[in-house]
Amino acid sequence: MTDSAARPLILTSGVLLALFDLVALLPGNPVVSGAQSFAVIVAVQALVIWRLWHRSGLAWFFGVVTAALYSVSVILVGGPWETTLVATSLLTLMQVAVLCTPPVLVYVWRQDKVVALH
Repeated sequence: MTDSAARPLILTSGVLLALFDLVALLPGNPVVSGAQSFAVIVAVQALVIWRLWHRSGLAWFFGVVTAALYSVSVILVGGPWETTLVATSLLTLMQVAVLCTPPVLVYVWRQDKVVALH
């Protein structure tokens, strides 16, 4: 399981989320309401990546749906689009593309999952 081709793609998804957060901190960004809410958002994103690493279908679904809905909401807002909105939309679309690659889909949705005994 450690030599899966999906693991580098999951890390790539995490990097895309980190870039999304960095772009959101740039001037002209969508309003970030405060440091506490930003920290909660980063913690939830880290939880999604961690659960993806451990083959969670729910985390995969949450990651794909939130990224896709963000891009759709930017399109529905209408133009003119600011540079940060375009950049964050491209990052979320790339995240959807990475999470929908065959290695990640097989890794997450494979039926013979190993159950860890604690």
